[in-house]
Parts: sequence; C-alpha cells; structure tokens
Amino acid sequence: LASIKGWPQEGNGQRRCYPAPEGGKAKPCWFGRELRSAAEMVKRGHAQEMCDAFTFTFIRNPWDRVRSAYEGKIATGRISVDGRTNMSFTEFVRFIGTQDPAEMNYHWRPVSQTCLTTGPNASHYNKIYKLEQGLNGQLKWAMRMIGWDVEKIEAANQRTMPSVQERIQNFTEAEGIHRPHELVDIVSRVYADDIALGNYKFRLYA
Repeated sequence: LASIKGWPQEGNGQRRCYPAPEGGKAKPCWFGRELRSAAEMVKRGHAQEMCDAFTFTFIRNPWDRVRSAYEGKIATGRISVDGRTNMSFTEFVRFIGTQDPAEMNYHWRPVSQTCLTTGPNASHYNKIYKLEQGLNGQLKWAMRMIGWDVEKIEAANQRTMPSVQERIQNFTEAEGIHRPHELVDIVSRVYADDIALGNYKFRLYA
C-alpha cells in the first residue's frame, strides 16, 4: 500500500494519477493486488513519486488470518471454495495446503505473495504494521491519509482477534483432523515467509 499525494480514484474503480494542488490531501493509490497499476504509473511518468511515497503494509498472525477468512467468508457462504459453500474448517485448511499461493483468493493469500514482502524482488516498505499490536498513532495517521475509516477498521480488528487459547482450540481440536497439529503444520508451511517476517509463533499472541 502507498499513500501518494493527489492520486484520486475514478468512478470506474481504476486508479489514475493526477498532480495535486499545493497542500492537497493525500489520496489512496494501491500497489498490491494489481501490479500493472504500478506499471501504469511508471508509464505516466510518476516513478519518482512512487519512490518518494510513504509505503506501508499490514501483516497478521497467519493462523488467525486463516481462521478469520474461514469464519467471515467460507462458513457464511460468501465465497465458495473448490465449487463448495459448505466446507468445514479442516477441509478449508487442507484445501489451502494444495493451492498455488498465486492463485489463492486475496482474503487468505500470503502477504509475501500479495505485497512482495520477501524474496529477491521484495518491495520496499517504510513500515510493516502487525495488526496484533493495535492501531497506534502513526498507523492511524497513515490510514486517515489514504481516506480509511479508522474507527470501523479498529472495531472489526478487535472482533476478529482471538485469544491464544481460542487459536489453539480452533486448530488442534478441529473436527476431522488426523493428528492434533495437522492444520497447524499446513499453515506453517504455506505461510512460512509471513511467519518469519512477523516472527510469529503459534502459541504466542503476537
């Protein structure tokens, strides 16, 4: 994500770049899901503005993120997986374990894949925020600068942040598992880069 001065969103949902008046408010410009958007900015001569922008992204404990994706998107039937809308949590995690990360829905795609946080072609970020640490002053400032509803996001974040004990129960006592750490290990493998980036541990909160 990046906040770059004066780049508004057009009515058709596509991002284009226009110079802002002096002192104009920063507007959002997204780099993550559509890498071609960054290429379009370069073609329009805004490469230096991109380099000078304050860039940031968010990471979350992958075990909590997978559970949140299941409860909010799969269990509710909002997203079908492998043609199904009635998949159990165990089946969902096993399915993730078979997917190519590049083809995953962005709700559970690894941050390392979506935002290029690791690897030889990693993007530069001025700041990487961990959602478990809450929305501190600097993060709230950055979110407001790109026009986000900070209070709404903060409330949603608190609702979907389980305790460590809830996380352990969700994964080690899930119905249909073959062994207690089956699902834990799948997430460890698929999200290895994200776990290393945030120094996450399954049995620690943040």
